[in-house]
Amino acid sequence: MRALVATILAILVLVRSGAAERPVEFGIQTPPETTWEDLLATWQEAERRGFESAWVYDHFIPIFGDKDGPALEGWTALAALAAKTEKIRIGVLVTGNTYRHPAVLAKMATTVDHISKGRLEFGIGAGWFEYEHKAYGIPFYTDQERAERFAEAMEVVKLLWTADHPSFDGKFYDLHQAPFVPKPLQKPHPPIVIGGKGKKWIMPTVARYADEWNVPVGVKPEAVKARMELMKKECERIGRSPCVQRVSALMPLISITNVPLAGAATRLGARLLVERRIADALLAGSPDDIKKWIQGYVDVGVTRVILSLRPPFDRDLMRRFAEEVMPAFRPAAGTPTTR
Repeated sequence: MRALVATILAILVLVRSGAAERPVEFGIQTPPETTWEDLLATWQEAERRGFESAWVYDHFIPIFGDKDGPALEGWTALAALAAKTEKIRIGVLVTGNTYRHPAVLAKMATTVDHISKGRLEFGIGAGWFEYEHKAYGIPFYTDQERAERFAEAMEVVKLLWTADHPSFDGKFYDLHQAPFVPKPLQKPHPPIVIGGKGKKWIMPTVARYADEWNVPVGVKPEAVKARMELMKKECERIGRSPCVQRVSALMPLISITNVPLAGAATRLGARLLVERRIADALLAGSPDDIKKWIQGYVDVGVTRVILSLRPPFDRDLMRRFAEEVMPAFRPAAGTPTTR
């Protein structure tokens, strides 16, 4: 009887904290604007600390600050990181569709899925960084055409992953009885994580193809909730059931400190360097402040938080987050969740 009472009390504590209702996964995003050694050490530390996922980005030059700074290529770095890690799930957050033909991208992703023994998360979006496109002579297109190309590319990738010698006659892409061996290790294919927030063109593609929607930095909880309603309506319209089951939010982690008002001061100062929507979304302040901010997203349905870190990577900051913030969102303190 005492054991039963203790178990019930433990469950009540977890429910009250919110952890038992919806276990939250945590990941890191590490822009490869650094050395290979720094990148690898950070991923291996994240795996040791119980983070469930780790992500690079898909850019060829830094997206903030000095455009002449270092930037390793994301997918080739991901292949190497796949071979140097063991359990953590891996991906690119997110791949820019404009940079590669979808058939080439499908082959690249499948290769990484095999190297990682089935740990790939396929992150992709329509592409957005106009400066980079112009610098390298890559066509940028209008917002609408990028979205249309992206939707068609998703159809091509899924056909190559799941069909036998598929053919496809699209507006932008074609397949002609295309061989594709091997297929991805994960069945029917790696989880598809689509990033973006556009209501008119992107969210319908999320509803049709994604296993997970990734919320860009700066989208507030009420806007997340509104877009999730759009997704559900679109799923109902096209007859997709179940609809998108997972939602992740990208959040820049800057500091953890108990100095009063440090978080507010950090966000205010950041407005001089980045857009206000990004500055106001920075995770900075006490562990309780950070937990409260994350809880606001969990309350509207976010199931995974991905910390965007800036190089050179502060692994002690990552350790503090794992020890002082993550346990509040675990089914049991300090126990990583599993998929």
